[in-house]
Amino acid sequence: MINGYFDNAATTYRKPEGMYGFIADYMSSYGANVGRGEYNTAMTSGKLVSDTRNKLLALMDAPEDRVAVFTPSATIALNMLIFGLGLKKDDVIYISPFEHNAVLRPLYHLQESLNIQIQFIPMLKENKYKYDLAQLEHCMKEAPPKAIILSHVGNVLGNIAPAEEIGKLAAKYNVISIVDGSQSCGVIECDLHYIDYYVFDGHKTLLGPTGIGGFICRKQCNLIPYIFGGTGKDSANHNMPKTLPERYEAGTMNLVAIAGLNYSIDWIIHNLSHVRAMEKQNRGRLYHLLQQYNYLTIISPYHESIGIVSCKAIGFTSDEFGKILSDRGIAVRTGLHCAPKAHEYIGSFPEGLVRFSVSALTSEEDFSALKTVLDELSDEII
Repeated sequence: MINGYFDNAATTYRKPEGMYGFIADYMSSYGANVGRGEYNTAMTSGKLVSDTRNKLLALMDAPEDRVAVFTPSATIALNMLIFGLGLKKDDVIYISPFEHNAVLRPLYHLQESLNIQIQFIPMLKENKYKYDLAQLEHCMKEAPPKAIILSHVGNVLGNIAPAEEIGKLAAKYNVISIVDGSQSCGVIECDLHYIDYYVFDGHKTLLGPTGIGGFICRKQCNLIPYIFGGTGKDSANHNMPKTLPERYEAGTMNLVAIAGLNYSIDWIIHNLSHVRAMEKQNRGRLYHLLQQYNYLTIISPYHESIGIVSCKAIGFTSDEFGKILSDRGIAVRTGLHCAPKAHEYIGSFPEGLVRFSVSALTSEEDFSALKTVLDELSDEII
């Protein structure tokens, strides 16, 4: 039984009240496929998908020339973007030291198969969590890469990257920019004017269900399609349609997840200032709580971070400490968090860290349960 849930960076556990009922109502009343019929329920499903796109674009205050493309997950979205770039031998890709395997593994595959070059964005020597934008511009000016891929918020430490500034630099030197907003979408503002592709994940900071993600891009996007199939439109064409978003949405959509996402985005929009305030407040509260225990060493920076506080547990491996917490009803994430390069960079490889993560909906009961367990462990460890 979970008494305190602190694994929201993996998926937010508490969702907006009413979301599950909205999903059930949709499934029982409509539930038809999109673009596969002219009957009423199919048309209603089509309106739901269109409405969800528009709400997401409104939440992100996206420019009018953008469109939201739905995929089954952020991982699939990132694969579609990376393989859709049409990379060739010796093409250079810049990445941050904090990227997820959803970025690393596709790039390593292309490095082995095509001999592309992967380089890391320079960081400041005096602060390893801050980006050296002056050096980055120098590198781009001397030899612009094909693309730059950046996690807006790192999923290991919660550190916030200057996505807007890096997007502007990329645009200045005609470099394609891809920002992974899986840990930030909705809770941190991000000006998309200079960002080519912005990836979102429905079940994390957007507080929706699993099974839905995607990316926001320009309507003139010309990525090579990565997945082919039926779209319900232009069916006589042997190739994928040229129109967006259909070009990148082959197959039946996860309409159940889209219904849930529709509700959660609408809830966030109507409670936006509160959601963003609670994200900051809960993260600060978590940080200060963990600071009280001398058997925990906090690795995450305090400033310019959100959602996540990762620690070392003195005298335990991360997995050992995670099991101790789990046995007492506290859910956290341990190990390498699918981001091995981040752990290499900060010096926690191969053991990893204990990651505590909150959301805007982390409850008083969650915090109370965590404090009780940490107090008990403090007495036992001493």
